[in-house]
Amino acid sequence: MKKRILFAIAIVAMLFVGQKASAQMKLGGNLVLGTKLSIDDDGSETAAFGIGVKGLYELNELFSIAPGFTYFFPSAPDGLDLNVYVLDVDAHYNFVTEETLKVYAIGGLNYSYFDASVDFGGGSISDSKVGLNLGIGARTGGDMQFFGDLKYNTAFENINLAVGVLFNL
Repeated sequence: MKKRILFAIAIVAMLFVGQKASAQMKLGGNLVLGTKLSIDDDGSETAAFGIGVKGLYELNELFSIAPGFTYFFPSAPDGLDLNVYVLDVDAHYNFVTEETLKVYAIGGLNYSYFDASVDFGGGSISDSKVGLNLGIGARTGGDMQFFGDLKYNTAFENINLAVGVLFNL
């Protein structure tokens, strides 16, 4: 499991290797709230918090590419362990392009992974899916940019709300 997480982080990091550093490239982190990623004591799906890494490469004033990786910390009843992570590659279309604010539509692909294991009996199940991301976001201008994204993940059929910060490379 840890090898898969490290592999996913390495893929995101490699997207930036060999690229010329400029104001067009940004890298940062975020906190994420994802609906329907935890299980409470009565078996109902609940929200889970996660942390993520996000990159941004501005192709021009209207379009940018945003790869990202999010690892969630889902809760589960005693005896059940859950692991959830998502690898994203999104395109942003900026429909507000002010110097101090950009508002953008989000469309992209995700690889979503879920693993559940039972402490007693040693059983486990896992599932991975490729899905679409659809949403909206906004970010501030400057060398340190704050952002917020709201997007729907079709693979897990959930909504993710992310807030974070990006830094120029």
